[in-house]
Amino acid sequence: MGGTMEPLRPASTEEIKQLIENYQEKIPEHVQFVLILQNILRINKTIPEHIREELSHRVQKTIYIPTGGNFNQSATFVAISREEDLYIMAHSLESPPYELCNAIRTTKYIKWNLKPVFVIGGAKELQTEIHHKAFEFKHKVHTSDFINYWIPPNEASKLEVVVPNEVQLKPLEKMHGKQINDWWPYRYKTSQSYIESAIQYNGSLGLFDKVSGNLVACVFKNDLDGIAHLYTVPHCSNRGYGSTLVKAMTHLIAHDHKQHVQTFISSNNEKSIRIFEKLGFLPVNNIQWLVMD
Repeated sequence: MGGTMEPLRPASTEEIKQLIENYQEKIPEHVQFVLILQNILRINKTIPEHIREELSHRVQKTIYIPTGGNFNQSATFVAISREEDLYIMAHSLESPPYELCNAIRTTKYIKWNLKPVFVIGGAKELQTEIHHKAFEFKHKVHTSDFINYWIPPNEASKLEVVVPNEVQLKPLEKMHGKQINDWWPYRYKTSQSYIESAIQYNGSLGLFDKVSGNLVACVFKNDLDGIAHLYTVPHCSNRGYGSTLVKAMTHLIAHDHKQHVQTFISSNNEKSIRIFEKLGFLPVNNIQWLVMD
């Protein structure tokens, strides 16, 4: 037989549940991997296939695990979205993560020519592996470092949501996706579809001006099942809207969705860090986004 053996295979539902359990034992420091896996399992299980196929390619992910080895011990996984919005989330409890590095190096499931975005933990070996592969395809890699913030469940349950008088708190609707995408400085070709899918299937909230009915602040749960895209229109800043939405979203995720609550924040975003720390969120680890061009 020529060539190397494919190191990955799609995980079954039972295997994904097992991965989630393995990472749950490592909360809070691995909380984002619990949530990534929960997000994919939920979307694949609760949305009928014919509807799922119409959604953003970013939210349509398949989880792969090593073909050999003891995946129970290493909990190595690679989650890959579809080609029009290619995101890859990968992690392993093995340290250094040689099994994962080998999989990234030799798998046929990653379409490197499409310049995937990688979301990974801090392992240097894995970063190096991705850089090597990107270099083979003549891509440049830009790395952004974020800090993961998590709120202990007992702290989450203490938060009280008080909505300022002049606004109304309501879930967002798909039609708000265009507006939110226009506001987003990091928007890209297919990001509106991603935002619309997240609003519809992950959970989202907005504050609406009672007089004009306009959306003035928003937040939604991203494809890592974390609090994301917190935004207030500039002329309404410093009215506590951000803090109100973080509390309301924390309640939605912790109480209604029965999940851990986390967010990731760029280390130089002092304003966001202040909002989250004031509410009881703690820094638990780092996560990196590797973008190719």
